[in-house]
Amino acid sequence: MMKYITITLLTLLIIFASCESPVDMNREGSKLSGYVTHHDSILYLTGGFYSISIYSADSVNPFNRVPVRSDSLNLKQRDWLYETPFDMDNIPDGNYYIAATWSKYPRVPNEVPIVLGTYGCDTILNCTAHKIVKYPNYDGKFRNIMAWTDPAKRLF
Repeated sequence: MMKYITITLLTLLIIFASCESPVDMNREGSKLSGYVTHHDSILYLTGGFYSISIYSADSVNPFNRVPVRSDSLNLKQRDWLYETPFDMDNIPDGNYYIAATWSKYPRVPNEVPIVLGTYGCDTILNCTAHKIVKYPNYDGKFRNIMAWTDPAKRLF
């Protein structure tokens, strides 16, 4: 009887040892945080929503492509500005541009949102010095962006 218990325990030990450990959903260096400050004071509340989007920096014309990920923003007014915090967890490893965007509602698959401001260039129309952020990212800095609220002032 002891022989069967020993064999069963060894078999279970081998099975558990060969399994991969679960992927940590909030792994170190996978978080994006910051603020979007919108210049305009008039919000566009119909036909779409404000969002934060990340784009692959390794692609050609990244802002004219579907973002790797987008999360909606719930704009917060402070004095005469809209200054909205954002947090995005579980950013995949890679090189990214970060943008404040406007997405049309209802959502359309593979829609390219309107870019209202970018990290590193903010609202400068012909800027090409967009900052690349590498992930995993361990510096913990906020990525703050100045952006328009008016979708007609699109950058891309």
